[in-house]
Amino acid sequence: MDEEALIKFREGKDKHWKEDEESPLTKEQKDSFKGLNYFPPNKDLYFELPLDTSISDVGKEVIIKTTGGDEQIYKKAGKINFQVEGENVETIVFEDPEVEQFQYYLIFKDTTTGKETYENGRMLQIESPPAGGGGKLVIDFNYAYSPYSAYNDKWDCPITPDENTLDVSIKAGEKKFDNFVYR
Repeated sequence: MDEEALIKFREGKDKHWKEDEESPLTKEQKDSFKGLNYFPPNKDLYFELPLDTSISDVGKEVIIKTTGGDEQIYKKAGKINFQVEGENVETIVFEDPEVEQFQYYLIFKDTTTGKETYENGRMLQIESPPAGGGGKLVIDFNYAYSPYSAYNDKWDCPITPDENTLDVSIKAGEKKFDNFVYR
């Protein structure tokens, strides 16, 4: 885990969200915005993992409900297995069939959901493994983020499927958005 790159990424994201017209924040939110609220960097929630494609339904389209009542289509890419504080965790990785930006997504809830983090879950974008890199995915929960629907109701974002509700705390990445309380 590159903590310096993470801090730089967070600072850039905060600046973009404050200043850019493409920001998910409303003008009123931008006026008081001082930065997103994050968990401290956590090296224990960085993993390089193989994607297990031996599960049933790999490649099958999966319909995921959204906060606006619509549906988004992903494909089941496989599963990953890892440990958090000694607990074994297994979760499904989804593939973006249109591969607009990132090929894989992890959409998840954990025991922080609804308390310290957004009630509909968080997401993690995952790049395709580099050629010759052994085919492992870099899963860095320090980059976990809330979908845009966490910031205001004009956004329609995926709701975590039940199979990706984790019985552990992922204390990394973005915390719940509070328009008036920051770091």
